[in-house]
Amino acid sequence: MIKDYIAPAAAQRKLKSAHTQRQNVYIYGASGYGKTELVQQFLATRPHKYFSFSDLAGNIDKLPASDEDITLVLDHLQLLSSELLREKILDLCYHQKVWLILISRSALPHWLRPSYVNQGFTIIHEEDLHLRGAEMAAYLQTQQLSLSEAELMHLEGATDGNPYALRYATLLLQQGHKINPEFYSQVWDAYADYLEKFVFPSWDSSLLEFLMQLSVTNDFDLELAKMISGNSRAAVLLERALETDNLLRQKGGVYHLSPIAQQALRSLSEKKLGTERIIDYASHAALYYEMHEQFLPALRILNRCGKTEQIKSLLIRNAHLTPGSGYYFEMRHFYLRLTPEEINGNVVLMAGMSMLFSLLLQPEESEIWYKRLRQLAASAVNGQKREVLSRLAYLDICLPHRDSADLLEIFERVPTLQEKGITLPEVSLTDNLPSVLNGAKDFCWMTKQTQNILTSHSHLIEQVLGPTAKGLVEATLGETIYEKGGDTYEVLRLLSRSRLESNRDNSLMLAFVTIGLQIRLNLLHGDVQAAIDILKPFEQQVHEQAASHLLPNIRALYCRIALYTGNKAIINRWLTEAPTESKDFNTLERYRYLTKVRCYISCGDYLQAQALLEKLRYYAEEYHRPYIQMEVGLLSAIIKERLDGDWQEELLRALRLASNFGFIRLVSEEGAAINPLLQAARKECAADPEIDQDWLRTLLAETAAVAVRYPVYLKKQLAEMPDFSPTALTILRLQADGLSVNKIADQLGMKAVTVKSHTRENYRKLGVAGNTDAVLAARNLGLL
Repeated sequence: MIKDYIAPAAAQRKLKSAHTQRQNVYIYGASGYGKTELVQQFLATRPHKYFSFSDLAGNIDKLPASDEDITLVLDHLQLLSSELLREKILDLCYHQKVWLILISRSALPHWLRPSYVNQGFTIIHEEDLHLRGAEMAAYLQTQQLSLSEAELMHLEGATDGNPYALRYATLLLQQGHKINPEFYSQVWDAYADYLEKFVFPSWDSSLLEFLMQLSVTNDFDLELAKMISGNSRAAVLLERALETDNLLRQKGGVYHLSPIAQQALRSLSEKKLGTERIIDYASHAALYYEMHEQFLPALRILNRCGKTEQIKSLLIRNAHLTPGSGYYFEMRHFYLRLTPEEINGNVVLMAGMSMLFSLLLQPEESEIWYKRLRQLAASAVNGQKREVLSRLAYLDICLPHRDSADLLEIFERVPTLQEKGITLPEVSLTDNLPSVLNGAKDFCWMTKQTQNILTSHSHLIEQVLGPTAKGLVEATLGETIYEKGGDTYEVLRLLSRSRLESNRDNSLMLAFVTIGLQIRLNLLHGDVQAAIDILKPFEQQVHEQAASHLLPNIRALYCRIALYTGNKAIINRWLTEAPTESKDFNTLERYRYLTKVRCYISCGDYLQAQALLEKLRYYAEEYHRPYIQMEVGLLSAIIKERLDGDWQEELLRALRLASNFGFIRLVSEEGAAINPLLQAARKECAADPEIDQDWLRTLLAETAAVAVRYPVYLKKQLAEMPDFSPTALTILRLQADGLSVNKIADQLGMKAVTVKSHTRENYRKLGVAGNTDAVLAARNLGLL
């Protein structure tokens, strides 16, 4: 252990508490985290006996009798394989005279779990053993070093709080090294070298070779572990690995090697297995990923192995898929490495490049590849000719940067191709979004005469799109009527018919549209639980059918529900998986980006929200997306109003466009966030010749109703239970029961003026202006 070790406060607190309560302790963490030193420091002045299973070697007689009044420390529990010693330890767990401290490199083993359940242990996790900023500063002081707060934060990141890594980092700092990427690399190379030379040799050789084989990938389940290794005992070996060291972890059937363990195992495998065998194991992993259409991890492995032809083959396979079910954006770097010579002549790749550049907001480059494909059509013959014409028709329909207004004209040309035996690739009009009108393309223009257009062209649409069109007409009609504030029962009738139609062909993408609309309908009427109850079984169905491409937007939909109720835990949890917009802007993530904007607003991060909105605004304007333009305008107006900016014109532009399409719900669903702005701009709206006044009256009434149902929606700071005194909570509860200020004062034996003071403070904390909103906000936050 490192000299002058500083015990982490979190671990010390748990150890002291366990000592006071005389509760047995289980401490675990990877090598180098100071487990033994922590206990030795704590027991330095206390009588105890220490044993290590590296010394006991199965000798049960070395352990003390269970009737002794003793503090007993048993170290290196991960080495224990003797059933007799295990039984002895289980016996010691139940004796009150023995305070047992067990130390291991792995999480609680299976044979100890019954004792943990029946008696309970104080568990000190690896995370508790991490040295934090203050502890690192204290240790550095013993080494005559001092760092700024920012440098300490970087040092914590460089060492991951590991005392061994910290000791090595300290030596580098004493030699004058600066904390930079090279510093990070040196520290972790040293720790990986330590694992390779001093930890791995203590492992069973068959287990070590097994994990070296698996280190070709980051995460794996049992099926993948078997495929990589070809080992029928994979399940047994994985269980043994979990009980050997904390470098391998498991959650939900997926195993994860820590990055440092993977680095060390790969280094060792290069020496022990050799390049040829490593490539064989990696190829097994890549094949597994290909079979399960997980193209991105397959590509990364193939790239590491230098399998260029297989990489190209995978890129072609992905180009066969729709943007929603493929991985164009994620695989863009591999596509962009291809030379024109490698692409030209391959119809699917050429079409794929046209689609990719359109997704990357480079329409000019997209059209260049489309033109090359058109030129190829002139010289192509037979099968290639049919394939070229098929891909051109597909691009005419699906290229994101092209306006959808002439889509019906394009559809009318497709039957002629079909008569010549030319079939269209699969077309999706939703892009995994819970919307058709705002799906793969924007179809707002259609809503002015949806009924006529869809009924007169329904046969053509089904002929062109095939099975994926089942239920599409009903879903689009239902969404149009919903957006315009139409009859609820008619919306439900159409959505139900669409769901039945889409279920016949297992069209989960279209089913998501109907589910999303039903959820919006329930939220509009104030039934949050019904919305959740609709989404949960659909999510389960998506898991069962392995339609993983829908899951990110499903989780975003859960977050949108949470925004209405002000559930900060769900909002913050979702933000940890939200897409990052600071580097590359992914147009396919627009639904999640707009969810993230709302989260930013609810957290008061207005500038971040506005920065993301400006990217979305550019995309919406360039790619003919009026629905997103309206959404961006409304959210931008909310932000600017809160920042005391010029918000009125932003709001009016969005309202003019919404009025033009007759859309109510796009605006009214913003409820408490947009209602104050609508009320403040009421005169300007009434005087605007582009805003229909009947539409405006309906909108104002409905938005006010939604604001009442969800008073905390997009509020910057939502109160929590600790923010309220017992008296304040009692007054809130009595208000919820309908009591007046005077009656509350009488019941609590206080003056009415005091009750009023508490009430005003409650309103302030809840961010509301009146009694009804206060009660609703308190209920949404779980205070009542």
